[in-house]
Amino acid sequence: MATAALGVGLLLQGAPAAVAQPVPGEAAAAAPEAAAESGRSSYVEGIVVSRVTLYVRARATTSSQVLGSLEPSERVRLSCQAKGSSVEGNNIWYRLHGEPGWVSARFVHNYTPVRWC
Repeated sequence: MATAALGVGLLLQGAPAAVAQPVPGEAAAAAPEAAAESGRSSYVEGIVVSRVTLYVRARATTSSQVLGSLEPSERVRLSCQAKGSSVEGNNIWYRLHGEPGWVSARFVHNYTPVRWC
């Protein structure tokens, strides 16, 4: 059986793959649900680029309560971004994924775009 499947795979190797055609109405309804589901659990990786300890804040402001800290070069998971108080000319803050708190985007480099909260 495996030999037959391998033979069919070799025969079809150069043939173009068939393109699936969406069923009207069906794909449109499923797409937003899939996007919403992936958005809930997705995160972007980043790295702390400050030279000193970076404070994790309760809100996206420098006057907010300190919840913890991150060390230089520490990797972080970012859920989303929002505007907050300006830090050295940058008013974007990142919400940490899987734990409470916000960090200033001025001191975190993200590898891919972070969605808005």
